[in-house]
Amino acid sequence: MKRRSRDRKTRLQRADMAISHLEDIIIDSSLDLDIRNSAAEDIFRTCMRHNRTIPESVKALICRDCKGILIPGETARIRIRNRIRITTCLICSRERRLPLYQGELN
Repeated sequence: MKRRSRDRKTRLQRADMAISHLEDIIIDSSLDLDIRNSAAEDIFRTCMRHNRTIPESVKALICRDCKGILIPGETARIRIRNRIRITTCLICSRERRLPLYQGELN
């Protein structure tokens, strides 16, 4: 057995643990904004490197363009128009549009 295939399971377990830890850092509002921003960049990089998905709990909190954390009122503007939530990053001006109600879209 090759060394790479033997270590793959361990590597993926470590990646999952790191993603979980970074998720806790992003959600913790008592930490400094710079620490949370670097955790957002790290979780994005780790998920891309190990072919993992970003957890749903933090997916809406990370800007896909500048990889910064989206805090409503500080680094993000949230508007609701026609049952669509529009989140605008105030750093890079990227908009993300999500339906307010998952089941209905007219």
